[in-house]
Amino acid sequence: MLEDLAPAQILWAAAILLFLVAAFAAWAEYRRTRRRNLDRPGLMPWNLIQFLAFLCAIAAAGLAIKL
Repeated sequence: MLEDLAPAQILWAAAILLFLVAAFAAWAEYRRTRRRNLDRPGLMPWNLIQFLAFLCAIAAAGLAIKL
């Protein structure tokens, strides 16, 4: 199935998925900061996940434009 797609289409799909991951991480971080019990910290580094996903989304979109 992936062999039928052009590399630019695959990169655009990856950029969209990574942007969705970044948006989910932003939402999760927002929920974590508004939690009721502040003594129960979360284990996931949502800020790091958001930053890396957004950075990779920009890189994938940039490569898709270049192709």
